[in-house]
Amino acid sequence: MIVLSGIKVNSFYQLVERLCWLSGVKNTSHYHSKKMYGNIRLAFLVCYKEKLNVSYRRFVEICNENGIQRMLCIKRIPHFTTLQKFVQRTPKALFEKLVRACRKLLNLKDVEASIDGTGFSNTNPSHYYIRESAKQKRPVEVKNYTKTLFLADNKTKLILNVKTFSDNTSEMTQLKPMVSEIANALKTLIADKGYDSASNRKHCISYGIKPVIPVRQYARTRAQAREPSKRYKQQLDKQTYNRRALIESVNSAIKRTLGSYVCSRRADNQQKQVTLKAIAYNIEHIGRTIKIRLFICP
Repeated sequence: MIVLSGIKVNSFYQLVERLCWLSGVKNTSHYHSKKMYGNIRLAFLVCYKEKLNVSYRRFVEICNENGIQRMLCIKRIPHFTTLQKFVQRTPKALFEKLVRACRKLLNLKDVEASIDGTGFSNTNPSHYYIRESAKQKRPVEVKNYTKTLFLADNKTKLILNVKTFSDNTSEMTQLKPMVSEIANALKTLIADKGYDSASNRKHCISYGIKPVIPVRQYARTRAQAREPSKRYKQQLDKQTYNRRALIESVNSAIKRTLGSYVCSRRADNQQKQVTLKAIAYNIEHIGRTIKIRLFICP
């Protein structure tokens, strides 16, 4: 049995409520809709479910065992299908908006951020099955992944923006929209050679952001071959670029604490579940940061 602390759950709910207010999320989708739960309570429940890294059925059982309905001031915890349908009908852009609103809780400005991609497995075979399959030389089921791009702050290790996709979309093409959505908070952007592009650099510079991206040794396109790579090599700050490794710790932390796989079957729900993991990671991280500030600051 998982025992939840009332103070921690209450602070988690308050942060989710604050994020919904900053993002402009309405508590009801329609004037005539039922007001039994509301979008804010449902958003808290699905985010806290990802924090505990359990199934929908098990999460409802945990909430009933710990009396979460009293904290939420509702008669009963919604059925697990209610939570599933809430995630299914909510657009992914709204969850991404909640991720971007997390930086406002800490008032982050002039941020030095790093961008990198990772993957969350859509299947979760046991290590025993993989080991025995290798011994018997049986073909193991090929894992497919939900591609994920994280743009995180190097100082606080907070996820500033996230993009998820299930197809073969190139990661390099997603840098521009991710930067445009939070350009007013960025000062420096660090990326590896996979994002080497003259258009990416010009896009960052147009917003007043300093790009720290090394140049490929061999250009892939003619446009990259015509790019003045020597000038960029001279301007590359290696000390700043070495801090790009901090985003790897963010990828590791979110996978070790919230799971490196998703259980949803549909591709759109898989992407939403990864985005909810990013929200849960941010809220937990913000809660610890606020406590540290309260204890240290006079």
